[in-house]
Amino acid sequence: MLRVGQIGGGIMGKQHMAVFDQYHRSEIIALSTADHEPGKKLSKQFDVDYYEEYQSLLEREDIDMVCIATPDFTHFPIVMDALKAGKHVVVEKPLTMKVGESREIVEFSKKQNLKVMTLFNHRWIPSYAQTKQLLEKNQFSPIVGYARKNDRISVPTELIKWSNHTSSAYFLSSHDIDLMNWFFDSQVEEVYATAVNRVLKSKGINTPDAIQIQAKYKNGAIATFESCWIYPNTYPSVTDSFLEIVTEEEIFHLKRESEQLEYGNNDVFIYPRNQLNVEMTGRLRGSLVYANEHFVDCVLDNKEPYVTVESSHHVTAIVAAAHQSIDSGKPVKVEE
Repeated sequence: MLRVGQIGGGIMGKQHMAVFDQYHRSEIIALSTADHEPGKKLSKQFDVDYYEEYQSLLEREDIDMVCIATPDFTHFPIVMDALKAGKHVVVEKPLTMKVGESREIVEFSKKQNLKVMTLFNHRWIPSYAQTKQLLEKNQFSPIVGYARKNDRISVPTELIKWSNHTSSAYFLSSHDIDLMNWFFDSQVEEVYATAVNRVLKSKGINTPDAIQIQAKYKNGAIATFESCWIYPNTYPSVTDSFLEIVTEEEIFHLKRESEQLEYGNNDVFIYPRNQLNVEMTGRLRGSLVYANEHFVDCVLDNKEPYVTVESSHHVTAIVAAAHQSIDSGKPVKVEE
């Protein structure tokens, strides 16, 4: 039984707690949040101890692992504090927003023999897993890839209060970059990126409306990553997601716009999300669940996580290089 402490109790934090609470190999025992009143209510809901400061949670010797679901720009200090306290760490994407920070996490976690996994949970979506299996089975080389992940404008203006501290590339494209790296089985060596700053800037939010990244892989393949979060709120899904892979003799299209369910009434027509987290027979199921359960198993059984900390560092390096390219207007080499 792995004893888990949760840091961050927002939309994702609540879902992670529910997973650890239901899994037979884990037990959620403590919570710390920056917003104290909602955090205290959440701790009572799960019957766990509450800490206003996460450092106090980390001092508990009976906590084996922490799950970090805090804003993107806060990940590094919390992950490092958890590792220094001897805890295994599962953290929401991206691992960090700076290359030097993610490199330090890789080196320190390896030195301390502690496991770290970024929650790139899309790898556990059945259609993506099947694509990976077909690529490995047929052994045709990827030539070109395209991925877009675009959000309603309510995400940066209402859903998250810290959008001016991140970007659509970190918040959205990091998922797609992890997937494409996984599918292509190669690393990106150079990127060229451009951005548009208009709509959100006019609302006082200092982050790009949209970013496009052109990536060149070491194996010769190329890929484009598009992220935009100014879709109108009337769009039927919070996120519009599409991914394409072209190999020497194949094409793969991965469409997650509607996730197979479309629902309408007299007021709305929507595409409810169901592949990441959905309740079935009284239990949560979906890629978010499977990813968390996998990490618990890796810690207890001393196995390497499916999403390695090195691969997550590479995702951070790619997005960081993309932002350097936006600033310079030139292609940028990605750190090895």
